[in-house]
Amino acid sequence: MRGMRTGRAVVLALCLFASACSAGSNADSSSTTSSTTKVRTDSADVGLAPEPIPDPTTKVPEKDINGITFADVTKAAGLDRDHSTRDQIGEDGMSAAVSVVDIDEDGWPDIFLSRVGDSNSMYRNNGDGTFTDIEVGLGGQNPEFGTGPAVFFDANGDRHVDVYMAAIGAESDRLYMNDGTGFFIDSTAEAGMFQPPPSQLRNGDQVHGLTVGDVNADGNLDLVAVQWDTAVPESAAVAGAQRESSSGDKRFDRAGNICKSTQKFRNEGFSRVPNSSPNRSRLWINNGDGTFRDGTAEWGVKFDQILAFTPVLNDVDGDGRPDLAITGDACTSRLYRNVDGKRFEDVTESAGVGTDENGMGSTFRDIDGDGDPDWLISSISYPTKTGDCPIVSSITGCSGNRLYLNDGDGKFTDATDKFGLRHGWWGWGSAIEDFGNDGNLEVAMANGFSAAEALRPENGDWTQDYFNVFRKDPMRFWVSTKDGYKDAAFQVGLEDFGVGLGLVPVDFNRDGNLDLIMAKSEDPPRLFQNNTPTRGWLDVRLEDAGTPGNSNGIGARVEVTVKAGEEPVVAEISTGGSYESQKLPEMHVGLGKQKSVANIDVYWPGETKAQQLSDVKGNQVITIKREP
Repeated sequence: MRGMRTGRAVVLALCLFASACSAGSNADSSSTTSSTTKVRTDSADVGLAPEPIPDPTTKVPEKDINGITFADVTKAAGLDRDHSTRDQIGEDGMSAAVSVVDIDEDGWPDIFLSRVGDSNSMYRNNGDGTFTDIEVGLGGQNPEFGTGPAVFFDANGDRHVDVYMAAIGAESDRLYMNDGTGFFIDSTAEAGMFQPPPSQLRNGDQVHGLTVGDVNADGNLDLVAVQWDTAVPESAAVAGAQRESSSGDKRFDRAGNICKSTQKFRNEGFSRVPNSSPNRSRLWINNGDGTFRDGTAEWGVKFDQILAFTPVLNDVDGDGRPDLAITGDACTSRLYRNVDGKRFEDVTESAGVGTDENGMGSTFRDIDGDGDPDWLISSISYPTKTGDCPIVSSITGCSGNRLYLNDGDGKFTDATDKFGLRHGWWGWGSAIEDFGNDGNLEVAMANGFSAAEALRPENGDWTQDYFNVFRKDPMRFWVSTKDGYKDAAFQVGLEDFGVGLGLVPVDFNRDGNLDLIMAKSEDPPRLFQNNTPTRGWLDVRLEDAGTPGNSNGIGARVEVTVKAGEEPVVAEISTGGSYESQKLPEMHVGLGKQKSVANIDVYWPGETKAQQLSDVKGNQVITIKREP
C-alpha cells in the first residue's frame, strides 16, 4: 500500500461551489477532546464542533448472528496484488471495480478486477480455492490511466459473453467482443459506441456506473452508463442553488438535509454551464446485430441533471418492464418508470424517493419479505448529538443511507431508521443476501474515503477533522435482530479498515455459502470466505435458448417457496447493483434445515404466467430452461 493522495483533488472537486471550503488554508492543526473537535478557518481557531457519534460497542447476541463467520483468504486464493502501482489522485480514488463472471463457462465464478494506473486482471477460478490471472485481451487500452467498472454481457447474441469497460483519464470507454475462443477484441467503433476521450484531465469525466437490461423487450440487452459529472453541481450553482447554513455559524448546517435548499432547481432543471465538457452518460439501445444506438434523448433520461454513480434496472412497479434507478451525489438520485417499453418518466418525487444526499451504491432486494423490491442506497453519514453537519461543501451531507420500502405499486416509504441501516459512514458497495442460509437477510457494505491532506496539518484547514473520520471506516455487516439491524462485522470476521468500494457476493468455492469479494482503492482486494456451518441452500440460474441476446433471463422474476403455504423468497435475476460491481445472474436462497423447496415459479421477461417446478432438491445450482 502506498501513501494515499486521493483527497486533495477530490476535495477541490467537492468545493466547486462550496459555501465553506478553505482548501488553501495553512492554519495549525486542531486539538481534540473526547467530545469535541476544534475547527479552523483561514484566519484563526473559531470554536469547537461536536465529534460524530461513535459506533455502539454493544455486541450483537450470538443467536442473531447464528454462526455466520468469515475468514480472509485473499493471499491463499492468489488475489493479493495491489489495485494500483501509483498513488490515487482525485477521482481515481473513487474507482475500484470488481466483476464476477463465468468467463470460461465451466460453472466456476471467475473474477475481473479493474485497475488504476496498471493493467487489469482476469482471474480464472481453478476450482480448488485459488485463481490464476489469465490473458484474454482485457488489460486495458492505456494502463497508465486505468479502467473503471466493467459489465460483462452478450452484446451480439452469439452466446459468448462480451464486455463494456469504462475508462479512467484521457481515454474512451470501450466495448470488447468475445471472438468465440475466450479472447476479446476492441469493437467500440464497429458497434457505434465510440465517444471521444475527455478534452482535459479533471474530476468529473469518469463513468462510475454500468448496468444492462432489456428496456424495450426486444430480447436484446441494452446498456446504461453513468458519469459522475461535476458540471451538474456547477450548473446548479450558477442557476442559483446554494447550500446555506441554518445554524448561525457558516461552518455548520442544522437543516438536516442539503436536498431541501436545491429542490426547486432540481425540479425545474437547469442549463449546463458554458464551455463545460459534454455529459458522457448514455442509454445505449441494442440493435440486435452487435451495434448500438444512443437512446438517451429518445427515452427522456436527463443524465445532464444527475451527478451519477450507480444505475440499476429493476421492475419496481410490477408491470413487467425494467425501471431505471440512478443514485446521484448532491441530491440527484432519480427513479425513472418504464412507460410501455418506449420511454422513461421521472417519478422520483411521486414515488417518495430522492431524499438521499449523496447517493453512491445501490441495491434492490425484498428485505421486508412482501414480494416487492426494496431499495438500499449507500451514502455519507456524520451523526452528531446536536444535529450539526459540517459544511465541507455544498454537496456533502451527513444524513446517511436510505432504505426505501416498496409499497407494492412503485411508491416507497423511508424505513431507514426502522431497520437501523442509516449509519454506515462513507458508504459505497453493498449486498443484501442470506449469508447464514437460515432464511434471514443480512446487509454488507463497503465504505471509507481517504483525503490525504487531512493528515497534513501544515497544509490543511478545519475540514481535516471531517475527512479524518472516514479514513479508517470499518466495513459493515448488519444482521437482523428484534430491534432492527445491528452491525456485527467484527464478530463475524469482516474486519476491514480503509477504502472499500466495489462489493460482490459470490460462492467462489461452490460450497453453498455466499462469500464476499471487495475491491479497495490502492490496496489489494479482500476475499472473505464464508465458513458458516452447513445449512441447506439453493442457487437458481436461468437459460433461455429462444432468446440468444438474453439467454440468462436477466429481468425475470423468480419466486422460491421453501415450505408450502409460506410466503416465497422473491428476487429479480440481475447482474447490477452495489457500486462499480457486477454479480452473477443467479438467485441464492438459504433453506436452513430444509432439504428441498416446495415450488419455484419463474416469470420470464414479458410473461405474466409462471413456469413452475415443484419439489426441487436443495444443495445444488439448478439451471431452469425456458419452456418453448
